[in-house]
Amino acid sequence: MTSRLIAPGKTFGYTDMYLDFLAGSDPARNFYQAPTAASVAEKLDMIAFDRELLVGFLHQQNQRYGASLGTHEAIDKLRDPRAVCVFAGQQAGLLGGPMYTLIKALATVRAAAAYTQELQRPVVPVFWIAGDDHDFEEANHAWVLDRQGQLVQLAYQSAPEVQLPTAEIRFTDAGELNRVMAALRECLGETDFTPGLYQLVASAYTPDDTFVTAFGKFMAALTKDLGLVLFCPGDPAVKRHAVPFFTAIVEKQDDLRRAITERNHLIEQSGYHIQVEKKDNASHLFYNEGGRTPVLHAGDSFVVGDGRMARTELLALIEEYPERFSPDVMTRPVFQSFLLPTVSQKGGPAELAYLAQINPIFELFDLPAPYYLARPTVTLLEARYERLMREHGITFEELAGDVELVVNRVLAGTFPPNLQGLLEQLRRHVQTHFEDMSKGSLAFDPALGSFARQTLGKIDFALKAFEAKVFSSHKKKSQETRDRIYRLWHAAYPNHGFQERTLNVSYFVSRYGLDIVSFMYEKMDCEEKAHQVLYLSGYTQ
Repeated sequence: MTSRLIAPGKTFGYTDMYLDFLAGSDPARNFYQAPTAASVAEKLDMIAFDRELLVGFLHQQNQRYGASLGTHEAIDKLRDPRAVCVFAGQQAGLLGGPMYTLIKALATVRAAAAYTQELQRPVVPVFWIAGDDHDFEEANHAWVLDRQGQLVQLAYQSAPEVQLPTAEIRFTDAGELNRVMAALRECLGETDFTPGLYQLVASAYTPDDTFVTAFGKFMAALTKDLGLVLFCPGDPAVKRHAVPFFTAIVEKQDDLRRAITERNHLIEQSGYHIQVEKKDNASHLFYNEGGRTPVLHAGDSFVVGDGRMARTELLALIEEYPERFSPDVMTRPVFQSFLLPTVSQKGGPAELAYLAQINPIFELFDLPAPYYLARPTVTLLEARYERLMREHGITFEELAGDVELVVNRVLAGTFPPNLQGLLEQLRRHVQTHFEDMSKGSLAFDPALGSFARQTLGKIDFALKAFEAKVFSSHKKKSQETRDRIYRLWHAAYPNHGFQERTLNVSYFVSRYGLDIVSFMYEKMDCEEKAHQVLYLSGYTQ
């Protein structure tokens, strides 16, 4: 068996909206405008994109990341006026961030290949590196399993003094960077595959690199043979091209607020939750000068940084310094479609929830909303954990609950329920039969009675010692079983969630080599809505 499917459900923290989206049922599906990818592609054909400009900065960025020839060939496809893109994206997490970042990237490549056949046009896979994002605490760490199977967080702790986009945060603290690299080595140890992994990490993460460039180099190496295009919107050339978009955000403030408010109301009326709550004075823009801060709408004026300015002044500032501006979470997906011909996007539960909120605003910018699909969710299960689950009948669903209940159930089945009673019965029988024998057999010499009592005492002592040894052995065995189950839990459902939401790919690369990425790409079904457990026994055979 190479894989197993786990039905989606609330056991895993899925919301009603996401479950309804997966089922394709109303009212959830009504919140996503595009009925098919083909319908979006037809609308994109009517929009003039500056393709030479796009191709230029995509080549420039991906050359900086050390991308393969296949990636540059994929970029060149965008010169075709019918070419479109399929997107996924994530923050520039340390060492690539959680596994789902890589899973998104691989799913995007697979989706692009499928759409190329379906739509009969070039479809390019693009991974959006959220370089404008300033959440340092989300990007600065990675989780791995150490050699004892324990979860360890590796974190670069040298935070900037002000909130900066990750595209501007460099690993300038060489001592802290070396500490993180040493901690990675301590956790993963030395295997046949770690020299290549450590070399890759050292070449990607240097004091000259930002979170984005390091992430880009690391991801480009992992996906080097797949033709994945990496893109960061923080490039100054991109921001200059985006002046009309930033200008439109300012000019359409009332329409934006009304469209989002009305959509949020409909979502709540349908019994769903609001994923992203924004204040009424949010302008859906950020400004970065000495720190990234939101631009706030204040009547006829705007609060920008520490100052207040009129609409005309804000528009002039955008025209002069576009590199200082960036969209917020609500306008970022539209920004993506403004820059590149986006036919489809792969998203997870949280992404799809907030995309339902912002779908109406695409029309305000004369852009079609992409066709949205759920990204695949995947767990890699090593052979030793597969054997442990089979040995004790542990299900994946059990691991999503209270792990102590799993431990108790397994331990209860490993100790004979009547063993203690049998041991006590043995001692009573020995005592009774010995006393009967003493009374009947030693009557001819009463002096032997004292010796008999001593002998019985020694026998009872030996039986108690045997009983203690039995229980000590079981306790030790129980602790070993408990530890094995907890190691399984850390590996398969770490931090009370799917593996992909916590573990970093470097753990698997250290044990199986970079080819583990190819295994994931080939084995996972990118259209499957159930959670996929891929058994690595199929990889190692």
